[in-house]
Amino acid sequence: MAVQHPRPSYPPTTDAGKRTDHRVAIRVGIYMVAAHLFGGFLFLLFWIGGHRG
Repeated sequence: MAVQHPRPSYPPTTDAGKRTDHRVAIRVGIYMVAAHLFGGFLFLLFWIGGHRG
């Protein structure tokens, strides 16, 4: 039988007294949009390259 240990609880991460959760979520959203736009651009380049010729 496995022994279950209680999970430690940590206070929220702060930066100069402000919570950073919201800023991190915004940054992750921006990175996701940028990565999808870049991927779409590469897809477009390969699609155009495949139809020329």
